[in-house]
Amino acid sequence: MNILHLLSWFPTPDDPTLGNFCVRMIDALPEECHSVILSVCDGKNMTKSFEVKEIEGAHHTHVQIYIRPPKVSAIRKLKMLRMYQYGLKYIKKRFFKPDLIHLHVAYPLGQVALLWKKLYGYKYVLTEHWTIYQPQNKDVLVGELKKKIVQIANNASLIMPVSLDLQRCMEGHGIHNRFKVIYNLVNTDMFKLRPCIDSSLRTNLRGNDMHGRKKQMLHISTLRDEAKNFSGILRTIERLRQQRDDFELHVIHDYEAPEFKAFVKEHHLEDCVIFHGKKTSAEVAEAYQNADFFVLFSNFENLPCVIVEAFASGVPVLSTAVGGIAEILSPERGILIPSGDEDALLNGMNTMLDHCQEYDREAIRDYAKKTFAAQNIGLQIFEEYKKVVTA
Repeated sequence: MNILHLLSWFPTPDDPTLGNFCVRMIDALPEECHSVILSVCDGKNMTKSFEVKEIEGAHHTHVQIYIRPPKVSAIRKLKMLRMYQYGLKYIKKRFFKPDLIHLHVAYPLGQVALLWKKLYGYKYVLTEHWTIYQPQNKDVLVGELKKKIVQIANNASLIMPVSLDLQRCMEGHGIHNRFKVIYNLVNTDMFKLRPCIDSSLRTNLRGNDMHGRKKQMLHISTLRDEAKNFSGILRTIERLRQQRDDFELHVIHDYEAPEFKAFVKEHHLEDCVIFHGKKTSAEVAEAYQNADFFVLFSNFENLPCVIVEAFASGVPVLSTAVGGIAEILSPERGILIPSGDEDALLNGMNTMLDHCQEYDREAIRDYAKKTFAAQNIGLQIFEEYKKVVTA
């Protein structure tokens, strides 16, 4: 089966982690799926009007078209649409005629998928990750944007949201279509239990001897506060530090965080809050292995990959009950608290610090392997492809 993927979010040289979970989903598809990603983005210092590059991924080819960005935004939109048309012809000549279009995140690339359906009769399916449908964003998904997104979603042959909560939020905006919830995935070969070696030989993210070590909380996110509420975590850590000093919070983050680093310095928390910046996937996997528990205090989410990765690593999770998190986070795997409740977060941190060693880490990992393993998710998507193509 030949699948052409359109990604509204995709990695670029300037933002290499953007939409990387969409690419991982594509690479999880079985060998019977021949996948090509098509994307158009602005190039730098270009003398040509456009340039095409073929980038080989794990189980896909990425046809990346770079354009010399026009100065007028309206012209840029028209040029990008023309380049997607060119890209479709390029793929049909160089690779295959698509059996199906797989759209990852409805907007803006859904406008291309919808156009191709009208012009050429191509069916498309939609995988949705976006939090814009959540009630907290009701003032964002309005007007012409809402009209476009609803039209794109309702014209898909199938919508595959990453949580049941997201499906219900989409339905609340007037999207009525066939849904199939397919969770985010994890590489269970990379994210796995910590090695069973003597604790005195283990090292933490700082490279220190961990004999008699402090317990480690781990937080991984963009640190964009309106969603992740990292400021609430730091305020709670300040309160927790007044009660005990047997912990460290390790933070891996995609973007710089000067305001949060300033808070840590101002409140003398440098000994217990450690920022690590960006890390490779292998380094992130090692961070999970060293963690005693994972903490997330988001105001809104869908189904965070970081929780799925924590589970695959056998790590219990303390998180707010937002989005689809309550669908996967049971008492056997961690603690759910209300969003924005810093008292509940403080109590949860104390409870985790006192009892995190009592969780059955192998059972947590087994759940992740059954529910989120990349191969299983890839097969689920492939089965849905077959239903759509043969319908």
